[in-house]
Amino acid sequence: MNIQEFPAEFFIKIEGQEFLLGRLSVNKMNQSFWVEIDIVQKESKKIWAHVGNLYGVSELDEAIDRSVQSLSNYLNGKK
Repeated sequence: MNIQEFPAEFFIKIEGQEFLLGRLSVNKMNQSFWVEIDIVQKESKKIWAHVGNLYGVSELDEAIDRSVQSLSNYLNGKK
């Protein structure tokens, strides 16, 4: 994945949720990435739940993959 501007946001559809989305806010700091993981309201994008943060990941693709896994774990009750 090639992103030139940060922060970058990715929205993930949550199965069975008509009004909520997963949001990954990806930032770059020096040579690593950090991601803020939230569940937001679909229309307003206001935070409904803060899932967590992921820090110090060296590769963008890995940061996104690990963030999606964290969101999935949260939704499945595996905090």
